[in-house]
Amino acid sequence: MIFITGTDTGVGKTYISYLLTKALLESGKKVAYFKPVETGCISECEDAKKLSSITGQSIDEVVLYKFKNPVAPLVAEREEGLNISIDKIMDHFEYLKNKYNFVVVEGAGGIYVPITKVKGKIYTYLDLVKDLKIPVIIVARANLGTINHTVLTINALKNIKADIKAVILNKASKNPNLAEKTNPDIIKEMTNIENIIKVYENQKDFKLLPNLLE
Repeated sequence: MIFITGTDTGVGKTYISYLLTKALLESGKKVAYFKPVETGCISECEDAKKLSSITGQSIDEVVLYKFKNPVAPLVAEREEGLNISIDKIMDHFEYLKNKYNFVVVEGAGGIYVPITKVKGKIYTYLDLVKDLKIPVIIVARANLGTINHTVLTINALKNIKADIKAVILNKASKNPNLAEKTNPDIIKEMTNIENIIKVYENQKDFKLLPNLLE
């Protein structure tokens, strides 16, 4: 089981989820993809559609809550009048765990994105990671500016004692500038996270990715 989070929206969480799920399926595992909440579903949910195309799951099994507005789940539920239940999310995760060998769970945006309110308190994806009790892969940009966002995300996860399996620096260039060349070592030096891995622009597979989960 793994939770895919990011340092921001648009960093490539779904892309990495796809590569990981594909590699796990090719290794012979029965794999489920689970995105508890997807926003920005104008006509259809693009992330759920992309991943269900390789897992064979129904869209309803992949994503529990679908919203049209491309905003944080808490904002979407308030605008569209559909209440998100964390209990329902947890129950569905347990259902998938029992049905499949492996579950890839993807968040939305960054770790502090608000999902809903529980007992009067805002509940974020950081809270969900804590409740799911599963390891995490962080997806970040490879280029200039990633150090700050990545270190903040790592420290937030360390504060809840999350098991961080790797940081993926996504959309890396084959001809990196100085910032991109040095980002992995600086992040490693600041956080003691050993697995800082580059995934290149338009990379089609990542067969070593499942090894990070061992």
